[in-house]
Amino acid sequence: MISKSMYENILLNEIRGLSDRELSKVIKTIHFLKEEILDEKCQNVADVLRFSGVWKDLPRKDLQIFSEIQIS
Repeated sequence: MISKSMYENILLNEIRGLSDRELSKVIKTIHFLKEEILDEKCQNVADVLRFSGVWKDLPRKDLQIFSEIQIS
């Protein structure tokens, strides 16, 4: 299982080199995910992401990372 610090490193590697405008979009997307997708009402994150157009082009291995996230 991937640790929290490993997830953080994956995220940091993904956003390195992005422009200010791109980073702003990433922050807005993360806010949206936290408020609308990762809400306690959401029982299965992978099911929600599967239907989201933003995620449909992700390689299966990357989508697997999201399915391993557990809502606490």
